[in-house]
Amino acid sequence: MVTLIRVKGKLELNCGQTSSEISNAFRHLIEKVSCPYGSFLLEGERVVFLHRFLEKRPGKGWTSTVEHQEEEDCFMVGVEKQDLTVEQLWQYTAVEVEDDGWGTSGTRTAKVQPRDRMELSCLWNYSNPACTSRTIGCAPIVHREVKEGTTCTIPVPIDALGMISSTAPATSLMEILKGAVGRQVGDVAAAVLSELKMKGTISTPEVFHFLPPSLGHHITLVYTKAATQGTFETFRRSIHSSLLLPLDRPLLRRSNAISWDKRDKLRNVHTGLEGKHGVGMGEVALVEGVYTYHHYMQDMFDDDGWGCAYRSLQTIVSWFRQQGYTETEVPTHKEIQKCLVDIGDKETKFIGSKQWIGSTEVGFVLETACGVQSRFVSVSQGADLSSKARELMVHFTTQGTPVMIGGGVYAHTILGVAWDEGTGDCRWLILDPHYTGAEDIKTIHAKGWCGWKGPNFWNQTAFYNMCLPQRPKEII
Repeated sequence: MVTLIRVKGKLELNCGQTSSEISNAFRHLIEKVSCPYGSFLLEGERVVFLHRFLEKRPGKGWTSTVEHQEEEDCFMVGVEKQDLTVEQLWQYTAVEVEDDGWGTSGTRTAKVQPRDRMELSCLWNYSNPACTSRTIGCAPIVHREVKEGTTCTIPVPIDALGMISSTAPATSLMEILKGAVGRQVGDVAAAVLSELKMKGTISTPEVFHFLPPSLGHHITLVYTKAATQGTFETFRRSIHSSLLLPLDRPLLRRSNAISWDKRDKLRNVHTGLEGKHGVGMGEVALVEGVYTYHHYMQDMFDDDGWGCAYRSLQTIVSWFRQQGYTETEVPTHKEIQKCLVDIGDKETKFIGSKQWIGSTEVGFVLETACGVQSRFVSVSQGADLSSKARELMVHFTTQGTPVMIGGGVYAHTILGVAWDEGTGDCRWLILDPHYTGAEDIKTIHAKGWCGWKGPNFWNQTAFYNMCLPQRPKEII
């Protein structure tokens, strides 16, 4: 077993605004992180990892050697013993709670289960002697030079990842932490200097983590804030080629980045339901990638009874956004209505109304706002939807996008299909936008708001039209 380590921090550079001065400043910052000034605080704020050089006393006798290699040591403050393993550190990640006078005396901590990552913060330990053991005992030297020039302050965000065996000594974490932070400072320097060379400007560096589906490990990249999608296209393409990633879809754009921040909406709510379709020997094809579940009453907006197609459209836009195909924000109901008015599909009075939209309007908005083309498949009655199972299989296999379906007075999102060609048995994995409850995945699964539905789910006599969004081609 391995443990994913994440170390965060905020550093800063102040230097002259020239390539040479910025390079030197970043080089010194890397040395500073790697020396005893660089320390790390474990989440829970109970354990500090201190980095120090071991000073050797002079040898005695004629056989003593004058030269010796520097030895480094990691010392953990806040633990009872130094021979802990990495997995034993989890017990120190819980925040201690002081007794309030009504319970037992002393402090108490909750039992902590290992999580998907262990987080630390990067700190400066200014009480340590110096940057390297070779400078211990040396008098400080001040160099003052008066000249005209432009200076700059560059924020250096730290959000670095590392991997270590869960059974490794906890003190060995120091090398992982120093290496991860040092490499990231170098990556930030490369991004800043690249923008300075190409545009003559300096903007804030931003760190992004990626976990492409076909790759077994994370990738961390640094983009500057002023950079556009096109700025780093050649760079992204080279990484795709180096890691044998597909060259026909974006995987390393900003919007592809994973986020560990708490979200107010659920993602990929069908996870765990993939094999529960009940079609014996049938084939199964599902949505690929990440989407956000949009449903009635979200965002403090009451659309109960009329906004189901709007919510399905929002789910689809979230898919294209999180797959990196568009930077368009998920539109509100009013923005969707305004888009349809702007292209001449609706009259001005449509904005702010509670009028429904259908799959055709969903396709119009996707094309206008996201540059996404769509195919449309229809049946004259719900009883005939099983006849379109093969087309849906092909769609999810080749495109992998969520499908909006509208019929009668309802709209839903199709996330997959299970089909037995021999028997004709068919099930659809439905994401229902009519849900009005809290973001509770257990309730959503238990009550069938996301689940496999059979032919009787559809209105047998109603006309149905499906919007099948198509992936843009050759985009990285």
